[in-house]
Amino acid sequence: MGGTLIDTYPSVDRTLASVVTGRGYAVTQAEVARMTRRAIASAMDELAQRFDIPHEEFDAAYSALKRSWASTPPPLMAGAREVIAHVRSVGGLNIVVTNRDRASASALLAATGLAIDDLVCPGDGFPRKPDPGMYRAVLERNGLDPGDCLAVGDRAIDAVASEQVGIRCVILETPGIPVAGDGDRITELGALIPALAQKPSR
Repeated sequence: MGGTLIDTYPSVDRTLASVVTGRGYAVTQAEVARMTRRAIASAMDELAQRFDIPHEEFDAAYSALKRSWASTPPPLMAGAREVIAHVRSVGGLNIVVTNRDRASASALLAATGLAIDDLVCPGDGFPRKPDPGMYRAVLERNGLDPGDCLAVGDRAIDAVASEQVGIRCVILETPGIPVAGDGDRITELGALIPALAQKPSR
């Protein structure tokens, strides 16, 4: 969701970096960005340990940022609305499978006005990605054939999780910040539209 449909990473990277610099240490936003593209939680762990800053300071800063998104949401990723509209126009479904908690995910969707067809989060009783449970659940409850589906993620764990249930994954990379792992890569969502031109079999 963040980093795929909604451009949350720049504000997250700035926020975590500001905790470090506010303590008088030096870290660049680019350094933090390379950490958050693996996982935000592990980025906070790494920064807390590296600079001997209580983890609670990063947690508090990140929580405050997420609350601020209700009134000042981050921008959409370029092409997000167009891809969502195209998927709907060819009879497909737009489904969000996210490690974000449901309250935060729902608030972001409401604030940005993105209309989706289904949303599944760890808080619904599933393990976090890279476990494939959330992908399996959306296939079952929407009656989908994995061969008719395409997952789009911004981290290697997205591909690991989706491909375990037979869904091909395309990674949306931020230019200059490579994502580990194999598979197809794009740098903007509009590149998906030609691959989604055909109506699904369902």
